[in-house]
Amino acid sequence: MVILPGGDEPLYVAIYRQLRDQIQAGTLPAGARLPSRRALASQLGVSVNTVDGAYSQLQSEGFVESRPRSGYYVCVIDALQKLSLPGRRPETQPAQPDAVAVDFRPGGAAREKFPFSVWQRLLRSALEDPASLERTAPQGDPGLRRAVADYLYEARGVRCSVEQLILGAGTDSLLSMLSYLLPNRCTVAVENPVYNQAYRLFARMGHPVRPAEIDKQGVLVEPLEALDDVLLYTTPSHQYPLGLSMPMGRRVKLLNWAGSGRFRYIIEDDYDSEFRYDIRPLPSLQSADENGRVIYLGTFSRSVAPGLRVSYMVLPPELLRLYEAEYRRFSSQVSTVEQLALREFLVRGHFATHLNRMRVYCRAKRRRLVAALAPLEGQIRIIGEAAGHHLTVQAVNGMTERELCDAALTHGVRVYPISPYFMGPCPYDGKVLLGFGSLTDQQLEQGARALVRAWQR
Repeated sequence: MVILPGGDEPLYVAIYRQLRDQIQAGTLPAGARLPSRRALASQLGVSVNTVDGAYSQLQSEGFVESRPRSGYYVCVIDALQKLSLPGRRPETQPAQPDAVAVDFRPGGAAREKFPFSVWQRLLRSALEDPASLERTAPQGDPGLRRAVADYLYEARGVRCSVEQLILGAGTDSLLSMLSYLLPNRCTVAVENPVYNQAYRLFARMGHPVRPAEIDKQGVLVEPLEALDDVLLYTTPSHQYPLGLSMPMGRRVKLLNWAGSGRFRYIIEDDYDSEFRYDIRPLPSLQSADENGRVIYLGTFSRSVAPGLRVSYMVLPPELLRLYEAEYRRFSSQVSTVEQLALREFLVRGHFATHLNRMRVYCRAKRRRLVAALAPLEGQIRIIGEAAGHHLTVQAVNGMTERELCDAALTHGVRVYPISPYFMGPCPYDGKVLLGFGSLTDQQLEQGARALVRAWQR
């Protein structure tokens, strides 16, 4: 029996749903004959076309079959087997989050400064391009790769052909790709501390992972001298999370080490290199590499937005041959539409304009935060260079990392420990991170005042 309901649902859909439900429930058994279209239309007071639409939908989904000169009959449908599973665990009430007024989370972005109107216009234009429906080359759209290569040469001195540049859906995806290319015997040495997802990723891929200790100038080269078949992960322009910059002398020593052994490569993660506020950064490590041993890695997550999952990797010739052999038949990991929009964002000069504005904005924001923390002089010390989107703060009043975090939280502020960035135990205590990228000036001031109250001794 079919009853027409009220509401905005099309009549044929309502008829279809009721008949489908009756078939699934067994009310209309297999082999049962449905009323003729004309008879059901007359009974319901609807057009024959409406009933025909419902029957056609049922037939297309295999619930009924049409028999010539006879009508529609319910098909034989096996009952859905239910797995014998243990009962669900009782749902627990999620833990209530701490009352946090200001979250100094590293990695945030300034939403109020993002060029939404420009990006929306470029996305609409990309959607109108017939190429947006097609796959791009495994390495990414050639036009975007050319624009990225030009930018890297002008801004960071990176020397590469379009063929050497590979686009990926975030840094992690490129590291996974690279890990797959490396021989199983290859050891991965990572800065300690470092972006912790890097060493976890390489370890999950089965590579031996070891820490590469650092001092105030960056990676210590001497402990690496005895190693071959090794990949070193480093952040020479702005060490994360300590904020240090590797001087030229240490860079030369590192490049000489890579060029003098068997299968020694360096991943240069240039994360946050665009944001330096007091001095011009040194050119990239890759720009000084004469032996083809530096893999350059960068991302638009910091310079444009974290949600834009587009990163890039420059492979030296030997590894590029391995990539071409393994990934030639793959598709690009990045949406074609986003690639086309980002290409125009770079080519038309929007990226350069946005980056210049963000440098000015973030420089002012950093200075504002440093000034607001001035009452803590003698209690804390800001370490690292004036760069990036976070401060690394060291307590000099005897407070431990845990005490710094807990005291801040009791005043409604969340700061972040650096110990999770270490492989093994943290060798020193009393350092925390304060990210300011996503905070407004009002939030910065409010958070800094709370930290002054929390950390003052």
